[in-house]
Amino acid sequence: MIQIQQNELRAAKSVAVIYEDPSIRERAVHFCGRLIEAQRSPELNLDWWSFPVLSDASMGLGSVEKAARADVVVFAMEARGDLPEPIKLWIEKWLNKRGEREGAIVGLLHRDEGWRGVASFREIYLRHAAHRAGMDYLSHAAPTLRRSMPDSIDSFSERAGRVTSVLDGILQKRTVAPPRL
Repeated sequence: MIQIQQNELRAAKSVAVIYEDPSIRERAVHFCGRLIEAQRSPELNLDWWSFPVLSDASMGLGSVEKAARADVVVFAMEARGDLPEPIKLWIEKWLNKRGEREGAIVGLLHRDEGWRGVASFREIYLRHAAHRAGMDYLSHAAPTLRRSMPDSIDSFSERAGRVTSVLDGILQKRTVAPPRL
């Protein structure tokens, strides 16, 4: 599950939530509830838009400005398939207006039972969008990943605390001081 204690999420003042359909919207409601609990300040502005609303050019006008100013943009949707073109166009519009503001894109992607850990087109698109905007991308970790990511701070910290047989041998070996002249 996405770690709510991320600094970007704790400092969030505004969140834009985009959901594909009402059934998946419930995952976003649960996530936002946890986000509100993690906030030090109860002031959190939430804006909610469905795919159909954003696909209608006249209905989604104000959403572009709000998403561009949001600290966190949450996407609750199915993992399979590619994003609809109107949704990609909407994402590109607010990305272009964002400037150099920090923030995070959160991918709450619903995966089928047969999922094998491969990133979907939707996740890849969101990761690239976040990268282009200078934002973090947060998602569920693959169930096969029980350890931290290689070359991450968590990975270095875990390895630093581990005593391997080689390290144990070095630590247990008695060294003889060289003779003094």
